[in-house]
Amino acid sequence: MKKSKTQGFDYYLTTEAIERYREKPPALRLKWLYMGSLLRKGYSKDVIKIQDKFREGK
Repeated sequence: MKKSKTQGFDYYLTTEAIERYREKPPALRLKWLYMGSLLRKGYSKDVIKIQDKFREGK
C-alpha cells in the first residue's frame, strides 16, 4: 500500500487478480460482502472508530 496524497490509502491489483474476482459468481461476491458486514457488527465501538479513521486517512 502506498500513501495517498489526499487521504486514506490506495493499493494496486493486477489485471489478472481483478479478472479472477470478476469470474466469481455475483451471489458469492454478495455473500462475502454480507459476511464482512456481519463481522463488523461484532466489533467494539472503539475498533469501529479506529477503522473508520483509517478509512478516512486520519
